[in-house]
Amino acid sequence: MAEASLAQTLRPTTIARRAPRGAARILIVEDEALIARGLACTLGDLGYVVAGVAHSAAQALRLAATSEPDLVLMDIRLPGGMDGIEAAAVLREAHNEVPVVFLSANTDSATMRRALTTCPGGYLSKPFDDRSVHTTIEVALSRHEREYALTAERDQLQRDSTTDALTGLLNRRCLDDSLKAEVSRARRGSESVGVVLLDLDHFKTLNDGFGHRAGDLALQSIAQVLRRELRQYDVAFRYGGEEFVVVVPGASHDVTFSLAERLRGAIASLTLFCEGQPLPRITASFGVAVFPEVADSELLRMADAAMYEAKRSGRDRVVAATPSPPARHDSQGRRGAEADGAACAAAPAGDRLQAREPSLRPPRSAVWRKT
Repeated sequence: MAEASLAQTLRPTTIARRAPRGAARILIVEDEALIARGLACTLGDLGYVVAGVAHSAAQALRLAATSEPDLVLMDIRLPGGMDGIEAAAVLREAHNEVPVVFLSANTDSATMRRALTTCPGGYLSKPFDDRSVHTTIEVALSRHEREYALTAERDQLQRDSTTDALTGLLNRRCLDDSLKAEVSRARRGSESVGVVLLDLDHFKTLNDGFGHRAGDLALQSIAQVLRRELRQYDVAFRYGGEEFVVVVPGASHDVTFSLAERLRGAIASLTLFCEGQPLPRITASFGVAVFPEVADSELLRMADAAMYEAKRSGRDRVVAATPSPPARHDSQGRRGAEADGAACAAAPAGDRLQAREPSLRPPRSAVWRKT
């Protein structure tokens, strides 16, 4: 069996970090029975737990899958089709980069260079004494603990940079990359991508009347609705303030609209209490836009415009964006606004208003305020 296949077969669903207290569990892989017994006795005297003794690579892989050792003492030269270096590579991939200390005797430089590619925890030259065994094991375990801590810290920093702290949803920083990737995938497969943008209604009134804890509770409840109602491959983001965006891969206009309507109903049916006090009914206004009906560069803007139309129409409803009309050219080859300006200038004064194209929506600050 190939190394990659073995690693995939042996990979457990969860690998726990070694407890900081308690004896480390060590797997011995040594084909010479006398040396293996001596090592087992030495480890017991030093306070370690022998997780198992294997005399071949295949046996070591089977034992590691059931015993989940904290460290492996691995002889480089093993019988069979896989030596200790190959076995170490498979074990480290399958078992959370478990540290491997190689056991060697008169090993040539080429073999040692091969061993280095597996990032070993150390080497023990045969014959070995108790002090060198103890020191090498402790150094390997300590280094593994430090690497684990650094990896956990890096992962936490990654989560902090991409996750909204209040709701646990992905943040706006992730939205652009995610949407770009989904549109690219849809374009290659001649598929569609839906975008749903929702905004809580009267959120400022809720914050002013019941405090920011009530507002936070409302936002967290919206996030819970999104997690519960979305498909596994749909992705929800906190867009900012009281706005959320859902990217719906492979969804047609009808499917995206139906999803938005289901979310609207689920939000409207929420019953919330803050510090024992019932909160007013929570509703949200929704805008829907779908690629390729709407150009990818316009998806968020058009969904936002549709959401504002839902606000203007009475809130607590879903409005779908209509595709932008194709660019116009006049007889002189002028395009878009330039052609409109020329047409407006040439038209009689009474007809000039009709020559202008209305905007998709008025500027936010110019006509009304979002609530």
